[in-house]
Amino acid sequence: MKIRKWFEKRGLRFVIKRASILLDRYRITPAKAIARIEDNLATLARFGCSPTFFTPGIVVQRYSRFIQGLQAKGAEIAVHSFQHIDLNSLTLIEAREQLNKAIKTFNNKGIEGCGFRCPYLSYSDELLESLPTGLFGYSSNKAIWLDGSHQNQNKGQGVIFSALRRFYNPKSFAETISLPWYRSNMIEVPVCVPDDLQLHDGLNLDSEGISQAWIEMLHQTHQRGELFNLIFHPELGSGCKQSFEELLQEAIRLKPVVWIARLRDISDWWREKSNFKVKITPKTTKLNLNFTCTPRATILARGVDKIEAVPIWEGRYHRLQLNTFEVSMNPRPFIGLAEGIPERVVSFLLEQGYILDNNETARSCGIYLDNEILTKLPNDVELVNYIESSPSPLVRFWRWPNGAKNALSITGDLDALTLLDYVSRLFVA
Repeated sequence: MKIRKWFEKRGLRFVIKRASILLDRYRITPAKAIARIEDNLATLARFGCSPTFFTPGIVVQRYSRFIQGLQAKGAEIAVHSFQHIDLNSLTLIEAREQLNKAIKTFNNKGIEGCGFRCPYLSYSDELLESLPTGLFGYSSNKAIWLDGSHQNQNKGQGVIFSALRRFYNPKSFAETISLPWYRSNMIEVPVCVPDDLQLHDGLNLDSEGISQAWIEMLHQTHQRGELFNLIFHPELGSGCKQSFEELLQEAIRLKPVVWIARLRDISDWWREKSNFKVKITPKTTKLNLNFTCTPRATILARGVDKIEAVPIWEGRYHRLQLNTFEVSMNPRPFIGLAEGIPERVVSFLLEQGYILDNNETARSCGIYLDNEILTKLPNDVELVNYIESSPSPLVRFWRWPNGAKNALSITGDLDALTLLDYVSRLFVA
């Protein structure tokens, strides 16, 4: 019964095409897959990039020495369930057991599993919210769809492209901010799609086409100062080698700089940033700002007194180099909030690094938000655009460390090393 449902969800055409692809990319022994992954790791290392590999617990159990070696070389190994199965097809108890069993396997093999991703990005909020605090530092399951010209290069998008988009169920980048955010028990670090299987097997793009697609996605996230969490599958590692090189060359070229990091480093930074504070002290006609933050903090200001002497960061923003600064109190260079602003909006603005004023001085801020204004801003992208397009003075913490404009993380779903690993899925599907 379970195998029949597995086939029904994918369809005969998908299963036949995917099977023919796997027969070409894998062998009975893991030698070919291991060589491919090690080559990927060496390619990325030349650009100072360490990937995050989401790996099923059963793969860690079968090939523990190899996985330990990847970790020793700087790769992050994260949980990808215990078996590579759709957790939404299980009961809540069964799905949690898959994750708990994976964590136990990681611990037994000396693997530090900080975060997790569900196979097929198939998760439920009920599952994520049910996990105890501390079991994982982060989740990377929410998919965000970045449209691009590459999707028009091949009008016939193919069964693999469509099936995977259905599995991933992504939100639109036009309406969704691609940034980490706090759940009640962990940090959610979204992933950007389409992935390599959709681009290569679904759109029939070659290495040059994949490079163009990834660079376009990088530019989109860099322009908005957000996260490009790239997802690839090591089975395509050989074909993506040139694409990795060209993407990372472009990332190094961009200014302000791109922070290239593993997902655990990004989630650690998001926690670090959440503790940043600013003390605002009135001083005659001025406000004295005293920032409490780590040396990695990026503090930005625009349109305030004497800012011309401070180095330009980008656009209208200057990057402050000291933790104290004086600004005019008219208008106050913060975001004033009316009473009754939803807590979700307040939390979102704080995570962006904005300094909020919900006191009696709120209306003295250059930017003032009330519920009437918010009704005209239907999503988070529109809200940020409204704030950033305002001509008013503004001082804020930026989203990323050390002056970086955006972040890039290369994450691989290391689902299997042999054909037998794939075949074994059918017996738990």
